[in-house]
Amino acid sequence: MEVFMTNIVYGTSPHKLKLELASILHAPPFHILPAPPINFEVYLFPRTKRSSQWQSGALTLPSAEVGNLFLQLYGGPQPQRFLTLGTIRVRFQLSRREPRRDVLERIRRQPFEDPRISQAREREAEELQSLEAQVCTIQFGWECRDKVYSIEWEKSCAAVLHFVEERREFRVKVRGVGLENTRIIAIRASQIAWVSAAVHPPSGIPTIFFSLSNPPAFETEQALSDFTNILAAVLERSSTPCRRRWSAFDESHEPVAPYTSLALRLECRSLGDLDTFRKLARAAQVRPDNFAYHIDRRGLFAQNVRDEYALWAARQPWTVAFQVEALLRSWLLDFREALRLCQPIEKLTRQKGREYTAALLRDFAAYAKALYWYGEDRARSEEGRTLPAEASLEDPVALFNRVRAKFVYKPMPTALETADATAPFHCLRVTVTPTTMILEGPFPERSNRVMRTYFRSQDCFLRVSFQDEDRLQLRFDREVDSRDFVSRRVKRILLDGLTMAGAHFDFLAYSQSALKEHAVWFVKPFKHVGSDGYTRIVDAATIIDSLGTFRNLPFDPKLIYCPARYAARISQAFTATDASIAVDVGQIIAGRDITSASGTYIFTDGVGTISPQLAKEIWRALQEKRGRGRRDRTYPRAYQVRFQGSKGMLSVDHTLSGRSILLRPSMIKFESPSSLTIEIARAFDKPGDYYLNRPLIMLLEGLGVPYEIFQSLQDDAVRDVQDSVNSLERSARLLEGHGLGASFRLTSAMLGLHKLGVGPLHGDRFWEQLMDFSINHVLRELKHHARIPVPDSWTLVGVADVHGYLKEGEIFACVDSPNHTGLIYLEGRTLVSRSPIIHPGDVQIVHAIGRPPPGSPFEHESLRNTVVFSIKGELLAVSFARPLPSCLGGGDLDGDVYNVTTVPELLPPLTYHAASYEPAPKKFVDHESTMADVADFVAEYITSDTLGIIARTWLIIADQSTQSIFDPDCIKLAALHSLAVDYPKSGNPVPTTDIPRLHLKSRPDWNAPETFTGRSDSYYESVRAIGKLYRSIDLPALRQVDRVARKQSRHMRGEEESVAAVLAQFRSDEPNEDHEDDDVYIAVRDRTGEFIDTSDYDDVTVTGIWELYNTYVSRLRAICADHTLSTSRSAMLTEEEAIVGTIVAKCSQRRKRKDLMSQMREQTAMLVNDVRDELEGEEDMPIKDSLRRAWIAFRLASMEEEYFGSRSFGWVAMGAIFDTIKEIEDD
Repeated sequence: MEVFMTNIVYGTSPHKLKLELASILHAPPFHILPAPPINFEVYLFPRTKRSSQWQSGALTLPSAEVGNLFLQLYGGPQPQRFLTLGTIRVRFQLSRREPRRDVLERIRRQPFEDPRISQAREREAEELQSLEAQVCTIQFGWECRDKVYSIEWEKSCAAVLHFVEERREFRVKVRGVGLENTRIIAIRASQIAWVSAAVHPPSGIPTIFFSLSNPPAFETEQALSDFTNILAAVLERSSTPCRRRWSAFDESHEPVAPYTSLALRLECRSLGDLDTFRKLARAAQVRPDNFAYHIDRRGLFAQNVRDEYALWAARQPWTVAFQVEALLRSWLLDFREALRLCQPIEKLTRQKGREYTAALLRDFAAYAKALYWYGEDRARSEEGRTLPAEASLEDPVALFNRVRAKFVYKPMPTALETADATAPFHCLRVTVTPTTMILEGPFPERSNRVMRTYFRSQDCFLRVSFQDEDRLQLRFDREVDSRDFVSRRVKRILLDGLTMAGAHFDFLAYSQSALKEHAVWFVKPFKHVGSDGYTRIVDAATIIDSLGTFRNLPFDPKLIYCPARYAARISQAFTATDASIAVDVGQIIAGRDITSASGTYIFTDGVGTISPQLAKEIWRALQEKRGRGRRDRTYPRAYQVRFQGSKGMLSVDHTLSGRSILLRPSMIKFESPSSLTIEIARAFDKPGDYYLNRPLIMLLEGLGVPYEIFQSLQDDAVRDVQDSVNSLERSARLLEGHGLGASFRLTSAMLGLHKLGVGPLHGDRFWEQLMDFSINHVLRELKHHARIPVPDSWTLVGVADVHGYLKEGEIFACVDSPNHTGLIYLEGRTLVSRSPIIHPGDVQIVHAIGRPPPGSPFEHESLRNTVVFSIKGELLAVSFARPLPSCLGGGDLDGDVYNVTTVPELLPPLTYHAASYEPAPKKFVDHESTMADVADFVAEYITSDTLGIIARTWLIIADQSTQSIFDPDCIKLAALHSLAVDYPKSGNPVPTTDIPRLHLKSRPDWNAPETFTGRSDSYYESVRAIGKLYRSIDLPALRQVDRVARKQSRHMRGEEESVAAVLAQFRSDEPNEDHEDDDVYIAVRDRTGEFIDTSDYDDVTVTGIWELYNTYVSRLRAICADHTLSTSRSAMLTEEEAIVGTIVAKCSQRRKRKDLMSQMREQTAMLVNDVRDELEGEEDMPIKDSLRRAWIAFRLASMEEEYFGSRSFGWVAMGAIFDTIKEIEDD
């Protein structure tokens, strides 16, 4: 309720008035203990007449009950009680206005704050805003290894340094003269590695020094920005962005900015400026050191030095030049150091070849990072603060020679090395940030159609990502002109290409998944020998032309005129797939789609069929790539494929004979008749687990499912996590259930130990840390995502009942789970949904028919691990037949997976009619689309992709609104979400102005990022289920992660142990004596001894395994260095994080960590597979010889257990031992 207040003396402080009202409202009869004090809001209106000594205001109370009681006592012309300010009585009456919704919701949700506290905070903020340190010189440079700061660029100017509290950001401002723009250097507090405020001893100049983990933001601000915004407010127009972002401070700074932006030195005017800065730093929760570098001007990045390096790099093999450039761009070397390495690198390239040299340089980079680890570990003070890095003084040339002396090169099994087009593709990556470019790789990735075609030239392709300096997606303030910057930085590169290390690359294409990450493919021209034996020059244009026909298509005649749709069709050839087998043209059947009577809906949208024989052959071909090992007892009944110009699903049809594949019109997107290999994007050989998430919980709660159901499921999950360390079997099940340790096959290895009677490995620090990180990962997913497992529920791919057996509203689902004996058939009322969920009708209840009825097509083929939808239409609160998948968030059958559960407690008491939206309008051009048009679209997409914003806004408004998911804004957001989902193919973005605003300024507590350290009044305590679930989990304090990192850095092997020393250890009996108390070693030794003599070694095998181990450690070290969330030169993941497949560090963009973890897991999986293949040996190797090789590897790892990489190598070897023994026993 809103109460109108009058007779308030002009100049009365709102804080004073609120304090007086609190004395009334926080006493009986309004407040009765132990209830919390009533929250309320006071707002004073501006005077209507300047001469008036009175003003009025509004008092907002949380409920009509409180408001009516207040007016009964204090309202009207003759109140029972009075509020007197000085000698004047304030008058109260019922307001004619309804209270503002955001104010009402805020006071209902947030606790009362004493106005004296808020007043003090405002005074502090005003004081902080007025603090400025005067700066007379800005310098960027390089922190040298001899603890000297080399100034590489400087500018004398009149600048000020201040702190913006709400952004936790330092800003150095240089005001322009007259109408010139103001230049800004913006530094987030989270970017600061260390900072100092000290007097430079020789000169006596007060200096402030920032050592940063990633470059600052360079901006300009319009001279008349304040006036422009005021004018926009007067005219009630949205203000245009007043700041622009740049890649450097100014044009003179631009050449050295990519290399020198991590070290900023500011010379101040007086000692008082240092005191001012210390006050600002205190507000930023940063502690400046009293340290001043000795300075020099060494010209490490001078123009002549850069030119000399560029000439040298242009003469080198591309892969070698790429790795040297990567060292420079990673801030590990300066240009003079790089030039000193030129001669050793050239000599090595002549002696060993370019692939050897490139691999060694990558290992050199990982060692260089390790040097920073050592330095920082020694430099940590007792308080745990990090002082200036005492990086090793070792000369880079000396380090290069040391790395070369112990480097063991084993060619990676790339397509180029094996002459096998189906082998993994090793990809070079470039990340373009606003200031610099970061070069990484090569990383192993699943291949695609294009890479398999040109597998001999894979180093001519680049995967280019556009990210912010912190390696997160580009984000812009509303005050920054994002389109302007993306046009200058991103679009220019897409149109003009990318030149580095003497090579020029042009924009090629992207895959749909990569576009979401703002990543695209580039290629440089190369020679290619075609199947006809002729050599041709291949470039971006010829690759696109070779993919197929995109113009004059009878089924999509305007495709070529829609750049986004054209690019989406091209992207099919860049989808990560595995090549399986080729078919003949005569084996391809042109089928028809099954549609509704009106033709509006397609029941077979995106799904065709395949014969059982061909499905088996495909699976056999995929399994052969696994090498020797276990063969599955059956084969998948559904594949997601790319074939010719089609995409979608193929499900087994038992009526098809021989080698047959049936394609429907809804699958065909363009014409490519010459491509006859069936490419597998995914084989659905196993069911997916069912996990709740925040949107689904919010929706189910809104439909009537009680909060207690979700809490019970979460409590069960937490209990399983806590019990996981009580046995190796439970540990294995925890890892398996949450996809952890899969790359290293930890589940299998732990179960193998459990079967040998080995208990939990308490006392084994590596295992304990491994489990600590696993538990933290699972609890973090529960707390921040509500990712709650639901037992006996599944995630299955959708296919169509092509035989027409199912009735309306029926499904058939057969589950073949490796964790259950026999097949599982879902029966009865079943909740079905798919992600993303955003509309009340996105969940529906259907009837699962259970076991295959006699005589049904499912009796002949159960289509295991799929959910089969009826083709007879669903009458779900609509007047026409409609496919059920289309009712579930606009789903189809081209590979969408659906969540199905028969758990009665999760079935809502009511369901809502499904949303129905018109297809998103397409954005056309007046000419045939070119790749320049596609580049325009990519640049626009980076600034206009609002899908995530819409989804988050929906969830927050559903939390804030009393109508929850049925709030009109939520329904509108569901419609906008549908348009945003189609944006990558329609080319029409959803304008941010169309997105409803949040109802409250404060957000629910569950929305706070992991990294949040601000004031608690920015967030309120959510009363929804997801809020209660969020607060019920306390993440364990990971005290160990820093300590583990420091221990790991100390145990990076420094000097190389000779193979002679290793052989000597193998010949002695000491290792057996050393492991007398090691239950794992004894159990594995004894089990292995049942099949081979564990004391039988030969020098050649031991030497080969020793080389394999060193190669493994080198590659693992590179993976750990490349997949950290931090951009610090010294940042590396721990070995435990790598083996579990998690990243412990907090991140404000959770998707970034998810993407990094996915990439890390893919690379560690390939690394482990390579090691396992080496241990197995050739196909004709006797299986007991393979077991002996695995045992030697395990024994070697136990000898090296104090060093980085040894423990995980031991787990890989242990898994190989158990699998090989099983193979022996099965034979």
